Amino acid sequence: TSAHVPCCVYHVASKFGPAQNHQQTALDNVQGAEDLVRTLAKYRRDSTSKLMDNNSDNQQDKLPPKLVLTSSMAAVRGTGQAPKNGKFYTFEDWNTSSELGANWGASYQWSKAESERRARQLCQELG
Repeated sequence: TSAHVPCCVYHVASKFGPAQNHQQTALDNVQGAEDLVRTLAKYRRDSTSKLMDNNSDNQQDKLPPKLVLTSSMAAVRGTGQAPKNGKFYTFEDWNTSSELGANWGASYQWSKAESERRARQLCQELG
């Protein structure tokens, strides 16, 4: 029998709200996204190898799991940050103004942008 590879995994939440140590909360948010990407990459490789060894005819099981990392506009823009094109936000816009440690809101916004950047980078590195 072959191992079941999930079709899709959703990352739908990060810690949000005032926190005494908002900087650590933001770092934990980023770490959570990184951990999920690393786990899926490892699981996919292990499962793919097992499925190939077992000569599974089920092509669906051979597909790697997809990751849907939900985010928010906090990743796209910081407070008062205008769109790059001057009209509307696109995939090319990133929050470049929020700073880790400034206050809990800025730390949260920073964590959303950094989580997306790190997830994309790890997906490219890990395949």
